[in-house]
Amino acid sequence: MKIKHFNIILTFLFLAVFIPMAWAQSPSKKQVLVAAEQEFADKNYYGALIYFNEALEYDDQDAAVLFKSAESARLFNAYRIAAEKYQYLLDTLHDDQHPEALFWLGQMKQRMGKYEEAKVYYNLYLSEYSGKDSLMTERAHVEMKSLDYAERQLALAKKHVIVERMGDDINTPASEVSGNTYNDDFYYSSMNFKETNQEGRPARDISKLFRKHKEDSPLMIEGYLNERQELISNSTINPDGTVIYYTVCNYLNASDIRCNIYKSDLAKDGTLSNEMKLPDPINMEGYTSTHPFITKDKGIGRDILYFVTDRPGGQGGLDIWYSLLDPKFGFSEPVNMVEINSPGHDITPFYDQNKEILYFSTDGRETLGGYDVYKCARINNSFGNPVSAGVPINSSYNDIYYYGEANGRIAYLSSNREGSLYVDAYFESCCYDIYKVNLNPLDLDLNALTFDSLTGRPLKNATVILLDKDTGLELARKSNDDGNEHIFPLEEDRNYIIIAERDKYYPDTLEFTTFGEEESRTIEKKMFLKTDMMLLDVFTFTKVGKLPLEGVTITLIDETDPSKQEVQVNPLSNDFYFMLDRGKTYRLIARKEGFTEDIAQIDTRPYLESGLLRQDMFLDKFMLPDLLPITLYFDNDLPDLRSKKTTTNAVYGDLVGEYMSKKEQYKEVYSKPLPDDQKSKVTSAYETFFEGDVRGGYDKFKLFLERLRQELEAGNKVELVLKGYTSPRADARYNLTLGQRRVNSVKNDMMTYEGGVLAPYFKSGQLLLTDISFGKNLAPPDVPADLNDERNSIYNLKAALERRVEILRASRRADVKLNSKKSRK
Repeated sequence: MKIKHFNIILTFLFLAVFIPMAWAQSPSKKQVLVAAEQEFADKNYYGALIYFNEALEYDDQDAAVLFKSAESARLFNAYRIAAEKYQYLLDTLHDDQHPEALFWLGQMKQRMGKYEEAKVYYNLYLSEYSGKDSLMTERAHVEMKSLDYAERQLALAKKHVIVERMGDDINTPASEVSGNTYNDDFYYSSMNFKETNQEGRPARDISKLFRKHKEDSPLMIEGYLNERQELISNSTINPDGTVIYYTVCNYLNASDIRCNIYKSDLAKDGTLSNEMKLPDPINMEGYTSTHPFITKDKGIGRDILYFVTDRPGGQGGLDIWYSLLDPKFGFSEPVNMVEINSPGHDITPFYDQNKEILYFSTDGRETLGGYDVYKCARINNSFGNPVSAGVPINSSYNDIYYYGEANGRIAYLSSNREGSLYVDAYFESCCYDIYKVNLNPLDLDLNALTFDSLTGRPLKNATVILLDKDTGLELARKSNDDGNEHIFPLEEDRNYIIIAERDKYYPDTLEFTTFGEEESRTIEKKMFLKTDMMLLDVFTFTKVGKLPLEGVTITLIDETDPSKQEVQVNPLSNDFYFMLDRGKTYRLIARKEGFTEDIAQIDTRPYLESGLLRQDMFLDKFMLPDLLPITLYFDNDLPDLRSKKTTTNAVYGDLVGEYMSKKEQYKEVYSKPLPDDQKSKVTSAYETFFEGDVRGGYDKFKLFLERLRQELEAGNKVELVLKGYTSPRADARYNLTLGQRRVNSVKNDMMTYEGGVLAPYFKSGQLLLTDISFGKNLAPPDVPADLNDERNSIYNLKAALERRVEILRASRRADVKLNSKKSRK
């Protein structure tokens, strides 16, 4: 079988060896061209470039030689030199014998990230030579699409991701690749070595494995691994840290290599032993197996080996395969990852076990110019559509060997992008350096808010399903019976679909993406669900005052089938929401303990489409007794000093204001003769009396009057019972009239309340007031009564507490039910 070889392997790992010929005398142009063509045929493009450049010294106008020189530079990845040569060939020599030069000039501009210039040359090629080479014409169309893709990617560059070249202690002018970590050790491969036993031929480049512990200097791994004269690279350590896998590659000729995967036992001190080449089916005779990555499959709890091979059964060139490791039977038959592999080359796999994302590099998909890092999520044992890892992880150059640390914040990649060291400073070609990627991962969440489409109100009891748009697989679902928020964690660079569902509603679907997100945030998406049913809002109130009434139980009965009932209780609010079928009648019953029930009928038969209905329910309860008793206090002999009348024009609200103004006088007079250690206690008691009892009593009275007004406006007839009290300074007859005056001052306050809103109810008889006043006969015997002892008979707190009016009872009179509007006439 003919062995497949891929120049891309050489590109990743080494420069072909070039030893200039030792000419016996100055060579002729023909001799130089023969040497150049030989190097080109051997795929030693560096040597070919040297010789073709030497041949151009004989004639720099030789278009054929210049084209071959440009081709050598391009294949050597000396993009700038190649572009200059193609440019000179086209613009100065006006060559038309190499139409592909336009295409390759466009590609060199593309590789250098000069996308607008690349478009110009691709378009020139298509306009002048589109029918000459169908394959290259197709490639030109593909590359034009890639340029649009690259510009979109640049516009979505991740500002929070920082890519930095690692230091010169790791990177050299040769290639360093395959950076990865295990515990505190950093492993990588360096191409900065030559064969020492070349058996008469020029020494070829070889690679060796290094380990760097924390901040120490890198050290070559000791032992048999690096003692061989072969290319050693691509290390990966199993999750237990007991086995290290790596590739051993051999030269087949001057330009081609073939790789096989090996493993060795890894001791805790880092020493290796028991090396073994992995058997068939991992390594297959005549084909390359490389780029191993070992991890543990969460689903089955076994190690899984991802690797790259060119064996038959693939999708294109180099493909990614996987094999499961059984502790007893070894590796399973490898499986081609058809959902990932492209017609091109797909290489350097890395599986992030925490995020369940596979990263790899490819040239078979849209890229920025060279190899780009792609990633795809694993969902339910299936991988989704690969998407680009984005800029700046990707560049217009080759970006390979992506590896992420378990913390999710640091990653590594190898790239020959601008900033990498050159093995040849003039040609600016080669090599790969290892870059550290500071990911600064975003914390992204989704809050899917569900609403009723008709009312715009938050919709409870909905379920939201989160899907991966590229695979259609369900990622998560959230239900919320108490609100309309549904919170999901999101990943960067992912396309999503969300579906909101609820019983009796049609689903709503939205698509969104996290591509282009630059800051951690919660993404809000509002979802509006539609229904063809009628929506009924029910609100409960007190019948008196029309105040919102919570804690009501609402029963909805379908009158076409009374067995169908829905009961709702709202202990914290007065709103209820129901969904009704059109074409039916319903009965609503509102109940609450201590209240009379209310009943209403709802008819949905007239409605041809969904709509919103409202029904207010009013429950009745006599609320005034809940505020009683109310006590109102008076200053001595007020209202109307020494009057013998039972009536007065005084208004209690004015009296209480004057009384409060004497608070300090009462404190001073009564506490003056007391010892200092008693004054503080006494003044505190007076403060409590005036602020809590006098002022507080009047505030409660005003609240009572407002409730009374509502009761009367509802058409109810109300009777109030008041008692007037006095202190025992005067005789019983005088005190009786004083108590009555005090009751009348309270009545006057009621008559003038809010501009006299209660006065009509007194006049109509809808509001009755009964006065049962008493004199000193009701005062306790220990209340001072000596007229000559004003300190005790007036300013003593015991006396002050007796000067009051009490509203004792409030009752509805069931014998009369008046219309509130008529009562005001």
